[in-house]
Amino acid sequence: MSEPQEGPPYTPPPYLSASSMATFHQCPLKFKYNKIDGIPDSPSSATLLGNFVHETLEEFYALPSSERNINSARTLASKVWHDADWENRIRGYVRDDSVRQFRWSAWWCLENVFKIEQPHDIEVRGIESEVNGPIGTATVKGFIDRYENIGEGFRVSDYKTGKTPKASWLADKYLQLQIYATLLNDSGVANVTEIQLLYLKDGVSFKHQLVDDDFERTIKYVQESHEAIQEACESGNFPFNKSKLCDWCAYKSICPGWKK
Repeated sequence: MSEPQEGPPYTPPPYLSASSMATFHQCPLKFKYNKIDGIPDSPSSATLLGNFVHETLEEFYALPSSERNINSARTLASKVWHDADWENRIRGYVRDDSVRQFRWSAWWCLENVFKIEQPHDIEVRGIESEVNGPIGTATVKGFIDRYENIGEGFRVSDYKTGKTPKASWLADKYLQLQIYATLLNDSGVANVTEIQLLYLKDGVSFKHQLVDDDFERTIKYVQESHEAIQEACESGNFPFNKSKLCDWCAYKSICPGWKK
């Protein structure tokens, strides 16, 4: 862990990500603890499950299309579990008597991939691909779970292992993928015309055809987020924002909003 900065003014992070911008809007103080002070955000059993599923799918979609079947998914899940020492990686975050349930929950997510799509039909062009570049005056960086050919363009897909959101919340969930699509398009890597969210816990997916307004709103969001973060670093004003999300926050014990 790095030493907390003395300030204000504070030095802003060298780049922003979709998740860091979302964190700033959710709770500026949480953003400061993590991105300015460098205090690690401890994982939860839910985030660890997501990480394991992502690692397995990364290897799965790297297979030749003809080999992407349920048996190879099962084999890879076991291989990733043992080769990456997941038994020890989850120790302390998952109760000893819940390890079996953790593995079953992960497998149900992987099995549901076949309910959502036909993996052997996916024309993969990128897996866990890093994207970075400017959006307005901000430098933005991220990692795309997967992008693939669809007709004349490309689709950016993102795996989710949490609860499927209400339809009214999808616009916020699409925003991360719109940021990735903007970076891919601006860099000339791909012409992204569609984004997709795959909710593996429930076996459902949502697709959205991108239009010019999506990119305009995305650029505006990133630019305004960047300016707000710069202003907060200059003034030192990072207020806390109490909400239901605080129950899962790693910084609750040091947050002034929760001190008695």
